[in-house]
Amino acid sequence: MTAGMASRSVADMRREFDNTFAAPPAGPSEDRESLLTLRVAGEAFAVRTVQVTGVAKRGCIMPIPTRVPGLLGISALRGALIPVYDLAALLGLPAAASKGSWLILTNRETPVGLLFDDFEGRVEIERACLYESGSSISLKHVCLFARVGAANRAVIDVPGLVEEIRKRAGVTEPAKE
Repeated sequence: MTAGMASRSVADMRREFDNTFAAPPAGPSEDRESLLTLRVAGEAFAVRTVQVTGVAKRGCIMPIPTRVPGLLGISALRGALIPVYDLAALLGLPAAASKGSWLILTNRETPVGLLFDDFEGRVEIERACLYESGSSISLKHVCLFARVGAANRAVIDVPGLVEEIRKRAGVTEPAKE
């Protein structure tokens, strides 16, 4: 190998390396779906990441007197007070033996925290792995199921859940700041 060939190869490699940073990062593929996997009342569920604004460890939840089913109280998070609901109760599941450890954060306009037991992680699946149930099994706020690895998980319809919370609480429009 001559010096000219070696320097040209290094120049080509340098240009190729630099070009990888010049190109915009690849976004999520159109044929893939990002999901958060979690446990609610001991059952395996999934949530579409595009439907939530974040996940946080449970902080102090201050109980408040209420007639709204599933409302546990309010919690301070990132400088704001948010209502915290028991996700198991909203899904029609029996309460878990332990208090939930995690919150799903939803809806930027009217933030809501949904308390659940265990956060298992984030996965990406092919959209073809999302399907409607062909059985008569009916879970509240579940429209789809996802094949994640060797297991099937019910996918929680977060926007539908938040809409029901708003109706139960008598809120007709999102809060304006």
